[in-house]
Amino acid sequence: MSAGGREPTVLWALIGLDGRVNREVFWLGNLMCGFLGVVLMLPQINPNTGEIEFSMIAPFVFVALFWTEVALSVKRLHDRGLTGWFAAAFVIPVVGFIAFFVIGLIPGTPGPNAYAPATNMRGPR
Repeated sequence: MSAGGREPTVLWALIGLDGRVNREVFWLGNLMCGFLGVVLMLPQINPNTGEIEFSMIAPFVFVALFWTEVALSVKRLHDRGLTGWFAAAFVIPVVGFIAFFVIGLIPGTPGPNAYAPATNMRGPR
């Protein structure tokens, strides 16, 4: 274990904003969230009409999955040596779509940077 109990965990990868993650963690996290979103929202589909009906769970699922996407994107930006504030631009439809694939395909900066000593590590407190 590292000093101060700063070992990376799955929970940190999905909701924390500090540190860095590599492309593999980014894609696996997004695939997991996509699968989870489908599984949680599938029961909300009316079998007779095929339409998604509003339920009390939908807003919570949306917020949780949105936050996870923000957290993964911020840590991918950190891996490139960029500030996580660039993730705010991801809500712009075309920009967000392109940026999602760019940060998911371009490798991170090697070695330590201002956000963490290495990829898949939490940042300093």
